[in-house]
Amino acid sequence: MNSLFLSVRSTLFRKTMLLYSFAVFIPIVVFFLFCYSAVYHSFEKEIYTSNINKLNTVKNVYDVKISELRTLTEKIDGSPSMTMFQIQNHPDGVVSTLSFLTRLLDPLSDIFLYERGSNKLFSSSGTFFFSHVLPNYIASSDLEFEEFYSLVNHSDSAIIRRVISPNDQSYLFYFSPLSPNFSNPSRTVVFVIDNEKLKQLFNFSVQEDANENVLVFDKDLQLLSSFVPDSKGVIYNHISPLLKQHNGDFSDTIHADGQKLYVIALHSEATGYYYVKITDMQYAMKSLIQIKDWVIVVTALLFTIGAVIIILGLKFNYFPIQKIALQLKAYSNTRNDELGTIERAIGDLNQLQVDYRNFTEHSEDALYENLLLSVLNSSFNNLQSLNSAGKRIGVFFSKSEFCIASIYIEDVHILNKIGYSDVVKSIAGNIPKSVECQFKNLLFNQQIVGIFCLERENYRDLIQAFEAILQQLLELGVLATVGVSDLNEKPSLIGKLYLQSREALEYKMLYSIGSTIEYRQISHITDTEAPLPEMLRTFGEHLSDLKIEKAQKSFYEMMNYMKTNKCTLYTCRYVCFDIIQYFKRLSILLDTAYSNTLDYGFDILEIENFQTVDDLIELIEQVFQKISDFLNSHKKQQSDQLIEEILQYINENGLKYEFQISSLADRFSMSVQYLRSIFKTHTGQTLSEYVNSLKIEKAKELLLTTNDSLAVIVQKIGKIDVTNFSRGFKKETGLTPGAYRLAHQENKKKDE
Repeated sequence: MNSLFLSVRSTLFRKTMLLYSFAVFIPIVVFFLFCYSAVYHSFEKEIYTSNINKLNTVKNVYDVKISELRTLTEKIDGSPSMTMFQIQNHPDGVVSTLSFLTRLLDPLSDIFLYERGSNKLFSSSGTFFFSHVLPNYIASSDLEFEEFYSLVNHSDSAIIRRVISPNDQSYLFYFSPLSPNFSNPSRTVVFVIDNEKLKQLFNFSVQEDANENVLVFDKDLQLLSSFVPDSKGVIYNHISPLLKQHNGDFSDTIHADGQKLYVIALHSEATGYYYVKITDMQYAMKSLIQIKDWVIVVTALLFTIGAVIIILGLKFNYFPIQKIALQLKAYSNTRNDELGTIERAIGDLNQLQVDYRNFTEHSEDALYENLLLSVLNSSFNNLQSLNSAGKRIGVFFSKSEFCIASIYIEDVHILNKIGYSDVVKSIAGNIPKSVECQFKNLLFNQQIVGIFCLERENYRDLIQAFEAILQQLLELGVLATVGVSDLNEKPSLIGKLYLQSREALEYKMLYSIGSTIEYRQISHITDTEAPLPEMLRTFGEHLSDLKIEKAQKSFYEMMNYMKTNKCTLYTCRYVCFDIIQYFKRLSILLDTAYSNTLDYGFDILEIENFQTVDDLIELIEQVFQKISDFLNSHKKQQSDQLIEEILQYINENGLKYEFQISSLADRFSMSVQYLRSIFKTHTGQTLSEYVNSLKIEKAKELLLTTNDSLAVIVQKIGKIDVTNFSRGFKKETGLTPGAYRLAHQENKKKDE
């Protein structure tokens, strides 16, 4: 007790306590305030952004699926195999086509095609009468039969309805009228979407073990999809009024059933749908609550550790000095000057430094790698401090400029077989003697980083040396690409130079693997007013219209533009991956009469693995060739079948009074001009000539087998001008109709 009292009276003790208190507790207080301000708000913003991103993913998936349904509707509307003629004459082909289309989009469970006013409904599983229609979907469900019948017969625009089937399975029914224009629809297509499968595409947005839900409303605020059943009535009682109030994107909190809920909503301009994410506030802010609890616990722990540190500091620093002072006082008259013990502490530190130096002499490799890592981290403010740190391990730079090169190794396994040191020697052996260099091993990300110090006029010599380096590495079996930074005289900016070399290295997509890419080549690149978006749109239109040659030409123009103008990496990747997406959607753009026999899925998967633009060009060329070969071999077969159906229809209906070529074109969903063109190509005679010859043959038969007048006969073979018909008849037979009848009657009498 007396010793503690003496310690408190000591000036050194008070100064030591004050110093330790400031050194330990001030950082703890700063840490606590920082966590409760910057870190807390940062996490709060991150939580909001994370929820928005997840909900935006849901919105994008729904919008894309609706867009795909619209595209598929257009293809069904224009497909020759789904016309009114096919519906009435070839129902098996309609069912087969619907079955194939159902497999195109993953969430589709079924597709119905209905001829308005009839009692038949076609689906991918067969043909049904309305009395037995859809027992698994609408019988005893929340969609009444009368309402379904009204929607398929009278809807004049696309309508989507949610349906809960008797087995509690949730579906979305997408009704869309079909006709050349929607002013007078003659057919209706209904897409049946398995809502559970659709939700599986983005179920990561909702944690199954948490109180979360994602809701989808249509533009009339009718619920389309709910990831978790609305057992507490939150949707209609709270969410619908919020959507009406905000009429757009928003975030808010609500209280429901004793819970505070966090609500985020997005509105889609494309579809008009509303997407809402509901999360229990305790769960949504779980990470923040945990951070707050951890900060409190850690702060308390730090205070405890701080107190222990102070006690230990006093024990190992002050009390030994005090003990020595007391011993000196007991054995001599030496003044108890506690500060005098600092000299011995300094002596101990000097001895410790000597021991550390002796130890590090055996770890030069580790020190070398650590020094280069510090250089890349811009840890040195000037050249003097850098050379001072590297002096003991032989690292010294004397030139005025620094440059960084990142050498990317395509296959590290080959480099490991050859040996890292041998590869570095091969690289260093080609560096000009006017350039000082050091190499850092970063093989964990497949790189060897070169730190070069040189004069500015020697930069081009260094670039030329890389060509020889790449060739020599290739001879060793190592394929590499080099990214080279700009020059800078400040060691404190070497980290920036390293990032420049990495950015240049990324441009191997354009400059190809095995090349040397300079940052100064790409630093000025911008995409201002680049024509690539318009070129990409044109390419997509040609591909959608199956104009393969034009699409191929447009593709080469885009690739050539990217390679010659050196676009930004973002633009190049955007264009390349959009091209791949166009090919992925090509299957639903092809004519459904033969698309089910086209097999190019493997090629598309191969395209996605491209590394450079040259790789993409080579892979796309193979797909173009395959599509061209396929279309050339199948379009003729399809056209022949179509001509047979047209001829059959003309033979059966060409003599009817109401028959017209325009009605024939409407029957087969094509223009009159196109109908005349393909008929002439396949039969060798015009459509009018064929119909007239048919009428003339029938007129010959009636002239010989009946006593009807020419006016009556003309009425029996269709709507015809008598004068023009007589002229055509004489041109065909050499006789007028009356002379033809008289001549055959005279021949008959002679025979008798």
